[in-house]
Amino acid sequence: MVAPTSDNQSRTNRGTRMPRTTTGLYPSDRKWELEGKGQPHPGVLVGGPAARAKQIEYSILAVLQVGGAMAAIWWMFTQPSGWVEWSAFISGYLIINYGLSCGFHRYFTHRSFETSTWMRYLIGICGQMACQGSVKKWAADHRRHHAFSDEVGDIHSPHLDGHGRKMGPVKGLLIGHLGWLWDNAHTDMRLYGKGLVGDPVVEFCHKTRWLWVAFSLVILPAGWALAFGGPQHVVGTILIGGFLRTFIFLNGVMGTNSLAHYFGYRRYHDVGKATNNWFISILTLGDGWHNNHHAQPRAASNHVSWWELDFNGWTIETLGKLGLVWNVQKRDKNRAAGHPDPHQLGGKPVMTFTEPAKVDEAVY
Repeated sequence: MVAPTSDNQSRTNRGTRMPRTTTGLYPSDRKWELEGKGQPHPGVLVGGPAARAKQIEYSILAVLQVGGAMAAIWWMFTQPSGWVEWSAFISGYLIINYGLSCGFHRYFTHRSFETSTWMRYLIGICGQMACQGSVKKWAADHRRHHAFSDEVGDIHSPHLDGHGRKMGPVKGLLIGHLGWLWDNAHTDMRLYGKGLVGDPVVEFCHKTRWLWVAFSLVILPAGWALAFGGPQHVVGTILIGGFLRTFIFLNGVMGTNSLAHYFGYRRYHDVGKATNNWFISILTLGDGWHNNHHAQPRAASNHVSWWELDFNGWTIETLGKLGLVWNVQKRDKNRAAGHPDPHQLGGKPVMTFTEPAKVDEAVY
């Protein structure tokens, strides 16, 4: 799922500081670089200003959504609410779901299809409205998750902590769901940010992300209330159609990281512990078929069996028929359990981890 990441952080190999690079995210701490701190694993950085910035941003987003959701629940039990508030909830939910699932996830992370510049801006902005942080950080984090799924280096495994130690189910689910947002590790953009850093659309969405948070939580639902109800509906629509909406969707996405790596069934047993979870699939309109996704991460659809409904995949396929997207990546129907997808983009392996010095050879 979502905020700041490593900016100008220098990675070290056997104590030797590597050349300084810039990823355009957050200012680096020069002293931190010179001390050569913080890389326990290729692509994973620990501590420094980027980690602190991540923790601050996620704290703000969490307080906004949790506090707003609690206020919305109070409002629902004490004040009248009707079709104005709930139509704003449903329409807004669809916007942020498709923006994040089709945009952040299947396009910016996995390149499951190609599209025009204006469509890239549209899906990027809609994804930012989910209030889960910068698309740059979100996509890089998710690539890292695929690289180390439920192994040391996975950003949000419910099975292992950041040091590779096994966790019990309660602690693991809490860490995998939300706890990872506040740890002191962050993703190295020089490895996982290829195709993201410097992209004009990604940079625009990153730099304006707080504008879209305000638009999603307050401006859009308030405008909806005034257009279809009146001033008396503004507060309720902001709380229900703004804050409660993003909070429920946030837990659907985070549930993919936690519940869909613990509960459900596995069609493919060679892709870590990812499961197909029907409950998460309902909340995310198809992203809960997580085992299917890990088997073929670049495929635009997670649908395999008839009951595995993937509205996100169908939306992409429909846009393809309309000519709005193209080169839509199809699932390999001959893919059998025991033979994992090599996780390829552009015909080359997406990531290699033999030596830290070679991580920049990864291709996205």
